[in-house]
Amino acid sequence: MLNVLNNFVNLIIMARLSEYNFELCKTICHEVVNGANIKTVLKSKEEYPTFQTWCNWKRDKSELFDLYIKSIQDKAEALEEEMDMYRDMLLAKQIDPSTYNTLVQTLKWKMAKFYPKMFGEKNEVINTNLNIDGGKLTDEEIKRINYNIEKSY
Repeated sequence: MLNVLNNFVNLIIMARLSEYNFELCKTICHEVVNGANIKTVLKSKEEYPTFQTWCNWKRDKSELFDLYIKSIQDKAEALEEEMDMYRDMLLAKQIDPSTYNTLVQTLKWKMAKFYPKMFGEKNEVINTNLNIDGGKLTDEEIKRINYNIEKSY
């Protein structure tokens, strides 16, 4: 019985799309923009490729890679609407502050991962201890810099 089931599953997988179709890829990416997970989208319709085929296409076709990256970025921007919805629910006392915080922190994390340039943490290092005159450091300044570096570990 298990053998029959495995053969059936293999037959279904083999019947999935394997020929590249950019127009279909646009449709799939549109679903991603609207919040869907790529694996869920690909499993949702028989005419969609398997995840492995999708990954191969994405690696081989720069136009698809670019489209997918932009779709993920658009998805991150769309999550702001969901954050606003949770804020409205909090204000209407439909959810408690703890639930709101958990939901928003999760969305913020996703947004930072999907689109780090726009939503990621900005880390800027400013060192006010250096006083470089003419590009040359004195032995004393070098010792002070090394001491501060060692102290920071």
